[in-house]
Amino acid sequence: MRKILITTDFNDLSLNACLKFCKYMFKDSDTNYSLLHVSEEIGFFGKLLGQQEVQEDIQILHFAELKKNIKTLYGLDVTPYISKGRIADEINKFIQYNAIDLLVVGTSNTGLNTIGANTHKLIRTSEISLMTVAVNIEPKPIKNILLPLELNLSSRQKVPNAIKWAKEYGAKITILIGSWDGIETDQRRRLEYTASATENFILQKGVECKIVRMPTLAQSKDFADEVIRYMNDEKNDVDLCMVMGRDITTDFAADPRAQDVVRFAKVPVICIPLKKSGMNAAFL
Repeated sequence: MRKILITTDFNDLSLNACLKFCKYMFKDSDTNYSLLHVSEEIGFFGKLLGQQEVQEDIQILHFAELKKNIKTLYGLDVTPYISKGRIADEINKFIQYNAIDLLVVGTSNTGLNTIGANTHKLIRTSEISLMTVAVNIEPKPIKNILLPLELNLSSRQKVPNAIKWAKEYGAKITILIGSWDGIETDQRRRLEYTASATENFILQKGVECKIVRMPTLAQSKDFADEVIRYMNDEKNDVDLCMVMGRDITTDFAADPRAQDVVRFAKVPVICIPLKKSGMNAAFL
C-alpha cells in the first residue's frame, strides 16, 4: 500500500483509531499518507452571513496544528487536504485523481453499533479497498484473516486480496462457510467443492489455510450472524475480516448483511470492490 487516504470529520476518537492502525500496520517508510476533510457547503443564509469563509479559515488553522500533532504522536507524515461538497462524492473523486491504494475510515460503533451515513455510502461506492476501524479496538498483529465464502463468483474474487494481505503479514487464512435448511443437496456439494478448491489454491500460493464449517443454519441471512459471532469470539483469534464492498461494473450495492459485519466488528474489516461477475453480488 503506497498511497493511503485517511478521512476525518475532526472526530478525535475516530481519527486516533485510524492513525494507530496505520502506524502499526503500514510501517513501510515509502507509504504516502493523505488526510482529507470534506466540508459540506453551507446553505444560502449561511453564505449571506459569511459563515463559509469563517469555517474554512478555522479548518485550515486546525489542519496545520493537526499535521504537527500527528507527526509528534504517531510519527506519521500526512499531507492534509480540504475539499468542499458532498462528502462521499468528494472522497471518491480524491481517490480517483490521486491513485489512492487504500481508504481508511473510522467507525464510532462503541454504543449503538451504527455506522455513519457517509461510511455507509463509501462502502457501497468506493472503487478501491476500504478498511473500517472501530474506535474501541486496539491494533494487533495480523495473523489470521477471516474469509467468509459463498457460491457466487463474486464471493471468490476476494481470494487474491486475502492472499496478498496474508503474505504481507505472514498470516493464515480461515475460510468460513455455512449452509441453511432447505438448501439443495447439489448446492451443498458445490459449496464444499468451492471451499476445498479455494483452500487448495491458497495453499499452493504458500499461505496456510483451513476451512471452518458453520452448523446448519435456519435461513441464509443467519450466515452473517454466524460470521459476526465467529469473528468476534476471542478464542478464534481473528485479526482481519474481508467482505465485499461493491460490484463496480454492475453498480450492485453492498448487501445490508455485509454492513452488519462492519457495524459489529471488533477487528478491522476490509471491503473489497468486486469486478463484474455476471451473477448476483452476494455480500460475502
